[in-house]
Amino acid sequence: MNSFLRICSDTEKNLGRKLNQDELIFLRWVFKRFTEEQYKKNA
Repeated sequence: MNSFLRICSDTEKNLGRKLNQDELIFLRWVFKRFTEEQYKKNA
């Protein structure tokens, strides 16, 4: 499983720029939801 920092880094590389604050908040929310769903799926 990817870490949040890895996903941020990969996203910034793909965009060719740093993420702004709103994008980081959204990405953090998406990552949290994804990990919760994975946990439920594997439980």
